[in-house]
Amino acid sequence: MVKKGMLLQLLDELRKLEEKGCEFTAKEVAESVGYSVSSVNKYFNEKLKGEYIVKVTRSLWKCSGINKLSNDEFFRLMSQSLNTQSKSPDEILSEQLIKRSHDAFTLALEVYNRPTLGNRVEAFTIMMVNAWELMLKSELAKREGASSIFKEGDFSISIREAMCKLMESSDNVAKNLETLIDLRDHAIHLLIPELQPQLSRLFQATVLNYQKRYKALMGNSPLAGQSVGLLSLIVDGCEPEVAVIKETYGELTATQVKSFLGKFTEMARECDSDEFSISVDYKLALTKKSSESDLSLSLSDGGEKAIIIRETKDPDVTHPYHQNTAIAEINLRQELVKITSYSFQAVVKKNKIQKAKRSNYHYELDGRHRYSEAFIEWFVNNLNQKNWLDGALKSHRNRRKKA
Repeated sequence: MVKKGMLLQLLDELRKLEEKGCEFTAKEVAESVGYSVSSVNKYFNEKLKGEYIVKVTRSLWKCSGINKLSNDEFFRLMSQSLNTQSKSPDEILSEQLIKRSHDAFTLALEVYNRPTLGNRVEAFTIMMVNAWELMLKSELAKREGASSIFKEGDFSISIREAMCKLMESSDNVAKNLETLIDLRDHAIHLLIPELQPQLSRLFQATVLNYQKRYKALMGNSPLAGQSVGLLSLIVDGCEPEVAVIKETYGELTATQVKSFLGKFTEMARECDSDEFSISVDYKLALTKKSSESDLSLSLSDGGEKAIIIRETKDPDVTHPYHQNTAIAEINLRQELVKITSYSFQAVVKKNKIQKAKRSNYHYELDGRHRYSEAFIEWFVNNLNQKNWLDGALKSHRNRRKKA
């Protein structure tokens, strides 16, 4: 039987390679995780080829979809034993619950990021609490069995009961979730658009806490293969005026809003943790490295011409494509040739697109490469030029031979 410890090392290595978008050899992976080259080749060709890794050349491979696999899914996929592929009733229930939790989590983010939806604050809260409840019950079913999430009369335990079994009440993550549950329970008064700047700080912490716990439970991120921009929920703004809320929604709502804001501010101060509420800070720092700065200050006559910065630019707007989505978009817009990850990288390397961390075409954020709409248009237009793609492929092959 395959040792799960070594398989987990293999999975972690493949996940890292997929995140970086690197091409690799079986020998490189074998040396990194401690397997023999023959074993790695066997796993690649018999278990993963086609669906989770693809062959670029005779010796080079590239990951495609590994990050979508949980630890357990990978173990079952790689196992040689038929017995390990069968699932117990508890495992089946746990998997169904975590799948529904993931769906609720994704939906919560989607509705919050839909600016035209008037009740998105309320919808997000309800769906996010549901996502947490299903994940905690999945964790309990996996650890203690299905009986741990049911009580007499076949009723399921509440989310608060699940929290008591898995979390310490003093934990900031638990306090954040408890506050979210209170908001859901008092939705009629507290989930109003005017509270969004304050609630968004709580929501952002909730999302990051969920992502962290999901990854610890499943091994992969709940947003694998999707834009991390979905995590950006914070909306900055002033504290709402209670008098205005009273006039708009009535005295009872105004009273509850005032009480909530007081408790929320006090708890955020006591916890002093991004696990409870994300703080919104503005900082200026002096650095000698111009590559690390967004602004430059100069006093001499030789300084750069001053500019007025009117707004910050969101990379999810200016450079919305990662490699896989960029390739899909390029193929969608033309039928001359099917672009693969290999030909995509050939063009990128030949034209030195990634040479600058920030440009009109390319933007590197947290080690991940992003591409703009202008880059997609440039790529598609150049495909009409004779020998343009062939030249890039030839250059890429020669570069690899020299390496």
